[in-house]
Amino acid sequence: MAATPASTPASHDPAASVESAATVESAATVELSVSGMTCDGCANTVTRVLRRVPGVTGARVDLASGRASVTGTASAQELITAVQAAGFGAQG
Repeated sequence: MAATPASTPASHDPAASVESAATVESAATVELSVSGMTCDGCANTVTRVLRRVPGVTGARVDLASGRASVTGTASAQELITAVQAAGFGAQG
């Protein structure tokens, strides 16, 4: 007896797999150089600002190196603009 399409679990749906793969492929990591941070509070502010940019799925800011690593679909320019609006310098 052959299985009907209705009995196929959703996790094995080929269309869902393609959609999920497309989402993963469109996410990228952007590295930024951030200036003007002098303390952990500054780094926390930059992290919070970056995470609020639409399309961002993760952000890490390293105070010591002055670097930010941002994952998601937001463009580098969108991220730079957000950091600058918060009063810090940023470049890609």
